[in-house]
Amino acid sequence: MSESRNPKIGFPENLFVQSTVVPVAALFGLVAFFIVGCEKAAEDPNGGATAAAESPSLERDWPLFRGDAEMRGFTDEILPAPLKVAWTFAPPAEEGKRRPPIDASPVISGGRVFVGSQDGNFYAIDLKTGASIWTFKAEGPIIAPAAVLGERVFFGDTYGFVYALGVADGGEAWRFETEGKIEGGINTLTEGGQPDRIFVGSHDFFLYCLSAASGEVLWKHETGNYVVATPSMVRSADGRIDLTFGGCDGLLHVLPAKGEGGKREIEIGAYVANTSAVRDGICYVAHNGGEVVAIEIASGETVWKTKTGIEYTASPAVDEKRLYVAGPDKRLVAYDRVTGGEVWAFVSPRALSSSPLISGDLIWQGGMDGRLYAVKREDGSEAWNYDLGTQIKASPAASRGTLVVCGEDGVVYAFAK
Repeated sequence: MSESRNPKIGFPENLFVQSTVVPVAALFGLVAFFIVGCEKAAEDPNGGATAAAESPSLERDWPLFRGDAEMRGFTDEILPAPLKVAWTFAPPAEEGKRRPPIDASPVISGGRVFVGSQDGNFYAIDLKTGASIWTFKAEGPIIAPAAVLGERVFFGDTYGFVYALGVADGGEAWRFETEGKIEGGINTLTEGGQPDRIFVGSHDFFLYCLSAASGEVLWKHETGNYVVATPSMVRSADGRIDLTFGGCDGLLHVLPAKGEGGKREIEIGAYVANTSAVRDGICYVAHNGGEVVAIEIASGETVWKTKTGIEYTASPAVDEKRLYVAGPDKRLVAYDRVTGGEVWAFVSPRALSSSPLISGDLIWQGGMDGRLYAVKREDGSEAWNYDLGTQIKASPAASRGTLVVCGEDGVVYAFAK
């Protein structure tokens, strides 16, 4: 069931209105946002795909988990179905032993794929050929996605170390030790007049802001439990930059990127074991308490809430019109961004642990049945699938016409037209 905060702005009549009272000015501002967003979507039914389709040579990097600092899971590159296997990268395995799985989601920058494995090896792979460029051995297993900023790539391991390596040769620039496992990815920020920064959470209950150059702690924020999410970035119209992330303390934290100023906590009421998506100042959370929630960051008010009863681990993706959420109930669901109402659902044979990726008129989704699916963005029907023959927990990444997916067999797969 979907609950909205005001049924008078076009929400279905059967929606339950929460008791929270929204200031009139904030409400009308939100209505204006929704109207503009819907009109724009009407002009471009693919939510931005038309512009990209006019530029077939358009190329983008995927330097962060979910593609950008807002963690939207969106690329304006067009990856049409069907795709073909361009290459596979199978790291060496000890004789007689199974190759360790790759649960970390890959990132792509400058024509290179960066991903870590549960055996503690971190790989740089040529995006075009699949050839190994270099390998770095971390202290512990790697299950978190990396991030690329400038000439360095950053990632954490389950022993609590955060590493900065040179993109070109894998040389270690610095490492920083937290007091807990690193399970979530890293976000980055380059801002005029400020040092380049990276942001990462730990099982030691802290979110850290580190200097990208030196690894020095610029500030840290303590929460009430593990931090397993990759922090998402929120850019306000007045130039303010905040970070937001859900914690295992049942709160959505909103922190200024500079570490100074007001810090806020918004009650979620359940573990948040994934990364939230942000678009137009609205944060979309799919949490372990069985709800999908849209929260306006500026006011902290709930825009809508849809009860599902599903414990989510995959991170949502968002475009101009819809939110896409994959779950262990085998369903990839598209929700209306205005109302939270279900638009369509794609049902797979097994659970969905991988996060969806939006490209053109398709949603790319990995399944625990070992298949990579292309799902039509408009109606949720299946456009194509490919059987990798291994479970897919990691989320896909896209860059330069190539889709990269990692499997539980420890192999990296690349697909291209």
